[in-house]
Amino acid sequence: MRPPEKVVFGHTVEGLLSVLEGHLEGPLRERFKAVGLDLDAKLAPAYTKEQWHQLLLLGAAELFPYLSPSQAHWQLGQRFVTAYFSTRLGRALQGVLKMLGPARTLERTARNMASGSNYLRVDVERLAPTDYRLKVSEGGAHPEFIGALCHFGTLTTGVKGLITVVEAREDTSSTYRMRW
Repeated sequence: MRPPEKVVFGHTVEGLLSVLEGHLEGPLRERFKAVGLDLDAKLAPAYTKEQWHQLLLLGAAELFPYLSPSQAHWQLGQRFVTAYFSTRLGRALQGVLKMLGPARTLERTARNMASGSNYLRVDVERLAPTDYRLKVSEGGAHPEFIGALCHFGTLTTGVKGLITVVEAREDTSSTYRMRW
């Protein structure tokens, strides 16, 4: 039996498109089409992990051509979170996260990330009451995007002084340290 194809769900790609609103004409439109995202057609239910990573690379380069790829992916992740929390569902989740607080929000990261794809795995380790290590498998060549999702998602709880760093990388897996 063959393992299931690793995919990112269509609603996740839709979130990226909302971040790129105003930039989806011209060269970016053609670049997206070249990697399998035809903006003139209805979004597919899912896109391959490889397509998703290409879309992130293209989106980061489009929005932040003057930044390094790492910085561009961090900024793209911040915008992705901001766009998500401006949706109806995102505003509802934001209210829940504020009630949960930063620690419980981080402890739910694996479940939250699972809603966007079928392959991303997150192991959360509590080192101290305000110190966490997150190990994320297959997050891509630029771990700053996932780091920004975790960082800015956690900031929505109202936590003060949050610091998030990429602690280690191995192939497409990364380890993050988050503390406040």
